[in-house]
Amino acid sequence: MDKNKYSQGLIELYQGEILGEVLFNEMLSIYEEPDQQYKISVLLQLETETKARLRPVMMAAGLDLREQQASRKMGMDMAAAMQGKSWQETMTMVLGAVKPVVDHYREIAASLPEKYSELGKSMVIHEQAIVDFAELELAGKQNISIDGITAQLHNKLTYLAK
Repeated sequence: MDKNKYSQGLIELYQGEILGEVLFNEMLSIYEEPDQQYKISVLLQLETETKARLRPVMMAAGLDLREQQASRKMGMDMAAAMQGKSWQETMTMVLGAVKPVVDHYREIAASLPEKYSELGKSMVIHEQAIVDFAELELAGKQNISIDGITAQLHNKLTYLAK
């Protein structure tokens, strides 16, 4: 087992959650419709919970828990690119950004030691759920699009229309 390879993979997983957390946090300032706010908040919750779930593994592997500025900047830059875009255009951007990540996360999951195999699989499921969400939004299935994300949350959010 190549410790450097799986350590780098864990770092990528962790920093990816930081990027997503920043992105969805910033999106809350861009989209103000109650349904969109709720869905973005659920995505933000998923990123936050997943980041927290990765911390013990990072710590056990002796890896740095600090948020890299590059990850934060990428999230900010992605959100800035969404300014002035329609929800549909943004969903297309999200889909384009996350779809290739699913295959990369499969590679990372395959490189992890056996004791982290469930974590690796859950990270692939996590990213695939974001792809599914964007695809369902684009297909006009907004009533069920967030269900796959919500199902992964330990601390579920309540929808409150404004």
